[in-house]
Amino acid sequence: MQSVTHPHPRSVRFAERAQGHDVIENILVVVDPTAGSHPSIEKAARLASAFGSSIELYICDVEQGVPESWAAGSTLAQYRGFMRERRIQMLEELAAPLRALGLHVNTASEWHFPLERGVVEHAIRARADLVVKDTHRHAPGSHMPLVQTDWALLRQLPMPLLLVRRGTWGAHPVVAASVDPCHAAERPVELDLALLGVGSSISRALSGRLTLLHALRPVAHLQGDPVPAAEQKADYDRQRARVATLARDAHVAPCESVFTERDAPDGIVELTQEVRPDVLVIGVAARQRLQVGAVSTASQVLERTDCDLLAVKPAGFVSPVLVAG
Repeated sequence: MQSVTHPHPRSVRFAERAQGHDVIENILVVVDPTAGSHPSIEKAARLASAFGSSIELYICDVEQGVPESWAAGSTLAQYRGFMRERRIQMLEELAAPLRALGLHVNTASEWHFPLERGVVEHAIRARADLVVKDTHRHAPGSHMPLVQTDWALLRQLPMPLLLVRRGTWGAHPVVAASVDPCHAAERPVELDLALLGVGSSISRALSGRLTLLHALRPVAHLQGDPVPAAEQKADYDRQRARVATLARDAHVAPCESVFTERDAPDGIVELTQEVRPDVLVIGVAARQRLQVGAVSTASQVLERTDCDLLAVKPAGFVSPVLVAG
């Protein structure tokens, strides 16, 4: 499967609509065919019911040769055809109870290597507004394929990515948005507006509550030079005021804001443990797509928290799988 070109990434339109608290139209659920349970499907169904969305259940298998145990045919095409039929049958069984609820559900199965690229390309072709996938915490320094897939999707998907865990959402889920409108050189304000739009839209649709999280940064100073307490307090007050202004600009005020004096990612982890949200919305800056070997703040938070993580890109983000021309 080759790289594809899409002149208008879905993330741009979704971010623009979400700021107006519009709907999520198409949800793509990445299904693990080896898993015994699928919280991603359950939560996608709840979102689809709230937004009136369609759902696509999708399995992406890693390309491989014909196994020695395969006796029903001799060609790779025959083997893949047989496996695709089994995958579609599995997805159809998972789709049946959703359709019984009145939801519109499609199913699809493909082969691709690497797996994450197949997911990204399919999500773009399917014009998904939101991608939902199961995840779980791993030991620090883990290099398991599933871990690498989640990290790659955080970098490459142009639309919001919801990584979900086994826990269920409350009747009125708490959605926490990690914002930082105070450092425009590192993080564009458009990113905060996009994630607030998405977070607010989801919390409203699920009759939940939106909370803003902000890790206050100390005044920039030379190492070893003390910062006067009055100057530090004034700067913290300025940062709190910027968060309040951001909420008003994004039309999500009034909502609760919670602060910590620890810098990210430690501060975000601390606030998440304090607030205990059902979903943590976090921004992924466009520059992070170039850091192939780096562990982003979103990846660190994913591995250090227990809530679901909704990762949002800024409007205009272009996935690295897209090519010009």
